[in-house]
Amino acid sequence: MVTTRKLAAGSSRLLFDSVAGITTAVEGMHETIARHPLPWTPQPERPTRAHGLIAASVYASIRGVNHLLRETLDLSIGLLPEVLDTAPPSAASIKTVSALNGVLGDHLDATGNPLAIPMQWRTPELPLALQREAIAATVDRPSSHLVVFVHGLSMSELCWRNKGADGIGERLRDEQGVTPLYLRYNTGRHISTNGKELALQLQQLCSQWPVPVESLSLIGHSMGGLVIRSACWYAQQAGNDWLPALQRVVCLGTPHHGSVIARAGHGLNAAMEKIAYTQPLAFGRRRSAGIKDLRHGDLLDEDWRDHHPDATRPDTRRPVPLLPHVEYYFAAATLGRDRKDPLGHLLGDLLVRLDSATGSHRNGLRHLRVKQENCRVFHEKNHFDLLYDARVQQQVVDWFNA
Repeated sequence: MVTTRKLAAGSSRLLFDSVAGITTAVEGMHETIARHPLPWTPQPERPTRAHGLIAASVYASIRGVNHLLRETLDLSIGLLPEVLDTAPPSAASIKTVSALNGVLGDHLDATGNPLAIPMQWRTPELPLALQREAIAATVDRPSSHLVVFVHGLSMSELCWRNKGADGIGERLRDEQGVTPLYLRYNTGRHISTNGKELALQLQQLCSQWPVPVESLSLIGHSMGGLVIRSACWYAQQAGNDWLPALQRVVCLGTPHHGSVIARAGHGLNAAMEKIAYTQPLAFGRRRSAGIKDLRHGDLLDEDWRDHHPDATRPDTRRPVPLLPHVEYYFAAATLGRDRKDPLGHLLGDLLVRLDSATGSHRNGLRHLRVKQENCRVFHEKNHFDLLYDARVQQQVVDWFNA
């Protein structure tokens, strides 16, 4: 849980990290301009620190002061009274921290920042510890049929309920008698990292559930669908016990073959990196590993491990087929009025194009073979309508009824 003290400590650390990053960027630009002030002047024969020791000492002083202030503020926050941690976090703070984790989550995790979100479980109202006694005390009448909801980039479990209204989880609970559970996780980490951890935690969830688990269904929105598919792959490799219970996987707007927005962001950053004067300002290299994975839809460690994270490279993903014993359902949105509308083909749902959301690919090994009746396209809808639209919710209920 993100308490008041954690929020203060994490925010201050992130602020000082930002100051350090900006200082480095400004120093780099200063050095570039000093060495090569005009584009048409020749480059020096060998590198020199043309801006001199005075400028270097100024930047070193800024870093020293920044570090000192950071340490002082950390000590001060540690002296705050513990009573500040008793109040539950507000919805606004949960959404803000989740957004930061989407953009900088790998940095927060690597630096031990208190704002880094650990993978955790929730009922619609309460946090859930994966111990049998805690589950029995938290979950009212636990069902043998579980449905797990996995949110997308920069979001939290709150995304499944629009302005507090009941969402698809409540509908499935009331109409199907299932128990809905919600995952909260750091979306800035690699998709494969979250996938491996989800596979392990699903193993613990099913083993600690108070009644035998007869069926398990996984519903993912956007990146959440990729995390689910990654978890299924790693569970299959490890022979996890929960996999035979898995009956359904529902993907809502999932970029199975990457997101056009992530590719556009990479292209802009690559262009800035090639120009000496803008290279220090190419802050796109700071975007999270999770965002970078969305460029192609990387699911496994080997998809990204041997590549520079900011390198322009072809799609070299290892094909990850769908599990043969599981029913898959894909819901996609498009701004177009019908399949022939060029607006829909060009923009998709604003974040994901139609072919990616439906799993279509010219390479037969990467094409995801979903039954025609299990794939539904919703026209004149955007990426986030898939979370709240009544027709989308009804379609998911109908899939469960089938």
